[in-house]
Amino acid sequence: MAGKGIMASSDRASANRTAVVAALVIAGALANAGMSYANMSLGSPFFFDSILTAVCAALFGPLAGALCGLSSHVFMELIHGWNGLFIPFALCNMATGVIVGLFARSRHLTSLPGAMLCALLVTLANSVIGAFVAYFLFGGVTEHASDYLVAGFLLVGQSLFAAAFWARIPANLIDKGIAVTIAFFVARRAHRPRGSWNIT
Repeated sequence: MAGKGIMASSDRASANRTAVVAALVIAGALANAGMSYANMSLGSPFFFDSILTAVCAALFGPLAGALCGLSSHVFMELIHGWNGLFIPFALCNMATGVIVGLFARSRHLTSLPGAMLCALLVTLANSVIGAFVAYFLFGGVTEHASDYLVAGFLLVGQSLFAAAFWARIPANLIDKGIAVTIAFFVARRAHRPRGSWNIT
């Protein structure tokens, strides 16, 4: 009987922990969507749609990060009247969550060299995936301020795909650099035994 009670208590604790993580992931996604909307309203060439994705990934693991990234773009679609522009780019945000989460799980995110490598990989992944989505689904034009950079690269002779890729490198380097830097400090502050909060 005592064993069953311990198991039931452990199951309740696990369920409560999952519910807390899920609530924080949704809250993070809402915050991402809000920051993205404010950023687009200002006409910034950055994105600011994945800061909380990186934080969730740093705290709870790659699956939570990916879910936060996906949910962020669902909320963005709802805010913008579901125009179909944001859901395809959820792959970028999800990649951020997976990469940051894997670095956090392996404890590489808590070192400065590890965080720098993480930021570079996140930048590269977002630029490659974003370029593919922009090129194949939207003809390179995404109604974002980064389109001006795309136009600039086209003027100097780059192909449309190359322009879509290179235009995203500087924006993502700064944008994702900020996200990973915040995740780095969060991970160092909330350092826990491996797997204690991960949901994967």
